Amino acid sequence: MHMKKIINSKAAILLAAFSYQTYPLYLNGSLTLPKGYELRYVIRAFADVENPAENVYGFLAESKDRIIMAFRGYAAYPSDLLASYDIFQIPYPYVPNGGKTSRGFTCLYQSARNNLMEQLNKLSSSKKLFITGHNYGGALSVLAALDMAVNSKFKKPFVYTYGSPRIGDPEFAMKFDQKVKNSIRVVNIHDSFPTFPEVRYPPPFTEEGINYQHVKTEYRLSFQLNNTPRNDSINCYFKSLSSLNPNFADILCSENPGFCPDTEVCVPFQRTC
Repeated sequence: MHMKKIINSKAAILLAAFSYQTYPLYLNGSLTLPKGYELRYVIRAFADVENPAENVYGFLAESKDRIIMAFRGYAAYPSDLLASYDIFQIPYPYVPNGGKTSRGFTCLYQSARNNLMEQLNKLSSSKKLFITGHNYGGALSVLAALDMAVNSKFKKPFVYTYGSPRIGDPEFAMKFDQKVKNSIRVVNIHDSFPTFPEVRYPPPFTEEGINYQHVKTEYRLSFQLNNTPRNDSINCYFKSLSSLNPNFADILCSENPGFCPDTEVCVPFQRTC
C-alpha cells in the first residue's frame, strides 16, 4: 500500500537522522544529538543465539516533549548477520496470541528488553515516544513498538522504520497493526533488505513451513544508485526524504552540525566491473 498522504515529513526526516546516529554511537562510542535533546541510555544487546556477543544497538534520547528510541542496523560482523539469517520463528513473548517472530532478532531484542523497559519507564509518559531504526534496526523497532504499546506506560508510540526486513508471521503483523496505530515503514523500492526474509518457506524447510509478512504502513521511495550499499544506506534515505521538506532539512542540518548524515555518497555507481 502506497500512502503518500499520511507521512509527516518533518518526523520522517528527523528520525532518519536519529537512526543514522546509531552508527557513530556503535562505531565510535559517541553521537551527536540535535539541540534540546539529551542522551538517557545506551541500548546493549546480545546477538547470535549460539555464541552471544554483546554490542551497542541504539539509544534513548529525550527532549522537553519527546522521547526517541533508536535502533541501529547491520554493522557488527558476523553477529548481526547471524541474527538476521536465523529466520526460524519463535512465539513473540510479550503479547498473548502475538504470533511468531524471527528467532535471531527476537532473542537479540529479548536480551536488551528488561533494562530498556526499566530505563524508559523512568521517563515521563506525558511525552510522545518515537521508535525508529534503519534496516535491521527497523526489525528491532517493530519488536519493541508492540511490546511498548502493550506493556509500558507509552501506549501510543510513533514508529518510523527505514528499509526494514520482515520480522514476523501474519498473526504477528495483524497484532502489531491492531495495537500500533502510528507506524510508517519507509521503503526504497530498490533496497534489497525489505525483501528478506521471503514471504513463504514451504516444507520441507520446516514441517509446517514458515510465513513472513510486513507490518503496515508502507511509504515508498525510489532511488536507484546502482549499488546495493547505497540503495539501502540511511544517508540516502535521508537525502530522498529531505526532498519532501527541503527547508526543514536545511535548517535541521545547519543548526545541528554533525547530526545529519553525509549525503555526498548518494550518487549513482557508474562502473560495471
